[in-house]
Amino acid sequence: MEVSATTTANSTSMAALDRGSTDSEFPIWERLGAIVRLSYGVGIYGAMALAGNFICSITGVDAMGGFHPSLEAIIDGLGYAAPPIMALLFILDDEIVKLSPHARAIRDVEDEELRSFFYGMSPWQFIILVTASTIGEELFYRAAVQGGLTDMFLRGNEFVKGAHGITALTGMLPPFVPFAQAFAAVITAALTGSLYFVATSPKDPTYVVAPVLQSRSGQEDLKKLFAAWYERREMKKIYSPLLEGLLALYLGFEWIQTDNILAPMITHGIYSAVILGHGLWKIHDHRRRLRHRIRQVRVEARHPNK
Repeated sequence: MEVSATTTANSTSMAALDRGSTDSEFPIWERLGAIVRLSYGVGIYGAMALAGNFICSITGVDAMGGFHPSLEAIIDGLGYAAPPIMALLFILDDEIVKLSPHARAIRDVEDEELRSFFYGMSPWQFIILVTASTIGEELFYRAAVQGGLTDMFLRGNEFVKGAHGITALTGMLPPFVPFAQAFAAVITAALTGSLYFVATSPKDPTYVVAPVLQSRSGQEDLKKLFAAWYERREMKKIYSPLLEGLLALYLGFEWIQTDNILAPMITHGIYSAVILGHGLWKIHDHRRRLRHRIRQVRVEARHPNK
């Protein structure tokens, strides 16, 4: 009876602790920080949309990228979203990450973005930010940059006189003109990856604090740890802009095929929501289980079974 009573007390204590953790899962400063990051993100993506509209007004292309609500665009957006989502979820699988250092680097990129920007946001804040990023980036990169480059290449013959570089190439060599949209998509993807590299590339630390080890074996182990850390860091530098560039290229060709920016918007939104949401869920689940185990150990220490 005493063991049964103790077990009941343990269960009651754990239930109370779980309810408390649900009510206060995020401290007030994390929630305030999430609001600040949300405001900052919405402001940045709103500025991108305005900048894209300004570029379109100068180049004379459609600022809305052929936006037209239709069932076909929705189906296309859903269909195009499946391959990149399935591919990245496969790469981010725990078993694949254990086997491949490249998959480990991609997982590190995703986890760092989640922890530094999205962690602590409520579901509604997360949805708002994903929606803002989808609209802002598509209007800027697809409608403005890719659309402007495509228009410039297609009208290359008008710029042949006194033109240099790619514009002159498309004007002098008509066979290149049919590939103007593909050129524009590739250049836009390269620009996207380059900008992302400049914005997110980690800076080298000024100094590193490490223990002073007297033994030679300890020094060798420390060197190996630093070498592994540096290798993972360099791989993160590569894969972070590479993933953004590949996604931009994929969305660019989707826009070429559908001729309606609503389709890549849907693909972009679903991809971001699923990949980031899956990563956040794994982080939340890991921390929840860790907190649960810590509380369980504390409760068992207070009420040891006799």
